[in-house]
Parts: sequence; C-alpha cells; structure tokens
Amino acid sequence: MTDPRLDNISTCLQAGFIPATSLPTTWERDTRPKLEIAKRLNAIKAIVLWLMVPASDLPDEKVIHFVRNNGLEDSLTDKEKMVLEASRDDEQLRQAIGWKFENSWPLAWYFGYDKPEITGHMMTGKQMQQIILQHTCPLDEIIEDWVRDKESIAESELIKTEDLFYCLHNAVRSAQLGKPTVPSTFDPIGNGGVIHERRHALSWMLSSGGGLG
Repeated sequence: MTDPRLDNISTCLQAGFIPATSLPTTWERDTRPKLEIAKRLNAIKAIVLWLMVPASDLPDEKVIHFVRNNGLEDSLTDKEKMVLEASRDDEQLRQAIGWKFENSWPLAWYFGYDKPEITGHMMTGKQMQQIILQHTCPLDEIIEDWVRDKESIAESELIKTEDLFYCLHNAVRSAQLGKPTVPSTFDPIGNGGVIHERRHALSWMLSSGGGLG
C-alpha cells in the first residue's frame, strides 16, 4: 500500500468511514487540460444560473451567449443541454440541480476554492454563491482568457484527493449494501450521493480523453 493510500485510509477511519483495504492503488491517470476543466466548471455554472436565477434578473440571452461564445455545448451532457431548452421555472429540474452543483466543487477547488469536504453534507447556498461569483468566469468574459493565469492544484494533490474520495466512495457503496462502513449519522443514499458526485468530478479530471459520463 502506497504512502498516500495509507494517509487516506487513516483520514477515512478517523472520520468513521471503513473502506476495503484491498482496493487497487495504481492505474493510469492523465490530467485533463486546464481549459477543459474550466469549461466544464462554467458549463455547470450556466445551467445552475438558468434554473436558479429569475429571467428578470438574468436574461436568457446572456446565459445562452455565454454558452455559445465559449463553446460550452461540448462540456455539457445531452441531458444538461436539454436544461437550457427547458423553462427556467421548471421546479423538478430546479430540485435536481443541487446534485449537479456538487460536481462543481472539486472543479472549483482545482482553481483555488476550498478543498471538498468529506462529510457528505450538501453545499450551502453561501458556498454555491462563492463558487459562482468568485471562482468562475464572469458571463461577459472569455473562459480561455479567464483561465490563462489561473493557478491550479498540483497533479500529485489532485491524485491523492481523488484517491481519498475513491476510498470514501467504496465505504459508501458497502454501506448501501447494508454494511456498517460509514458514520452512524451518515445517510448512505443522501450523503452518499454527495460523495459520489464529488468523486466523479475528481476522477473525470484525471481521465483525459474520456467523456462526461
């Protein structure tokens, strides 16, 4: 077992998570380009703004222009593209968008935001606002320009954090099967979904060439 894995197992155990000790520790990783990560972060921002900010405060055209001007269509899944065609008052989509924003936390962390928490608690409204207002590209700017001088997390730190969430997710999956591998106050479905979303984003950043799924 590698030193980073030992550290991560220790972190998990101290927090009440019990991942399997037989998980693989080495596989090929290839960090995606900064611009690709920035576009994915800002693509999520666009669909969140579409649903969460009234059109009276943010006209449709401004969001659509941001998406098209930055070529963000390729940074959205087919289902996410459909959000931008849906009513901005769609309550069902609005309820689901909080899960999608969990995916953005690791992406924002890559560019300087706080490190993703491991508690499984969903992000607060304040945290969402911080990411949208302080750690994403303004709607009237070009992402390629915005990201050019941005500092990013070292690849070694990204790999170690992805491995931590890999271990956490393993404990969550076991708990979903009925095993006592998470803290007693941790909901394997609700809190587990948060861990899943954050782990997904971290793994995506380290899988250059793969899709968004």
